[in-house]
Amino acid sequence: MTKTIPILAASIFSLFSLSSCGSDEDKAVMKGPGAALKGASSGKNAFDTFGAAAFVAVNESIFTIVGTESAANGTTNLGDSFTKIGTGMPPSTADNVATFKGKLAAFLVFAYGGPTSITYTDGKTYNGPQDMVAAHVGLNITSDQYDYFIGSVVVPALTSNGVTSADVSSCFAPIVTDAAFKASIVGK
Repeated sequence: MTKTIPILAASIFSLFSLSSCGSDEDKAVMKGPGAALKGASSGKNAFDTFGAAAFVAVNESIFTIVGTESAANGTTNLGDSFTKIGTGMPPSTADNVATFKGKLAAFLVFAYGGPTSITYTDGKTYNGPQDMVAAHVGLNITSDQYDYFIGSVVVPALTSNGVTSADVSSCFAPIVTDAAFKASIVGK
C-alpha cells in the first residue's frame, strides 16, 4: 500500500472564489468550489454536513480501495501513477504516504467547504488549496483512468462511509465531473 496514491492531490486555483465572511467585510476568505454546493440531505455544503472526521474516514477508504484495486489488477484500471509515491517522480510533493494522505484530506476538506488547512491524524497541519496541474505533471493520467478512479474508488469511499447517492450527486459530483477540473489532471 505504501506505493499507492490517490489521484486527487490538489486543487485548481481558478475554481476557488474569494468571498467575505462574518462581520469583518474587509477580510477576504478563500473558499473551495464546493462551499456553495448544497447537500440533498441537509441543505448545507459537504463539510458542514459531514464534518472533518467524515472526510478523514473517506480519505482512508480511498487509500484502502486503491490498495485493493492495485493488488488485484495492477496498473490496468488506474495506470501507474499510484506507484510513484516516494520515488522522486511526480507528484513531487507526495514524499511519503502519510504526507500525501494529509494533503489529500486537506484538499478534500477545503474543496468541499471546509477551512483552508487541517491537522491530520499524523499531527501535522496541511493546506487545502494546492496546484492541481503541478501535482499531476508527468503522471499521464488518461480520461478513462480518471473516470475509473472517480466511479470505482471515490464514490464507493463516500457511500461506504454513509454518504447517500443523493448527496454524492448534489455535493460531491459537480466538482469532479467539471470539465476544467478534469482537464487539470488528465494528460499532464
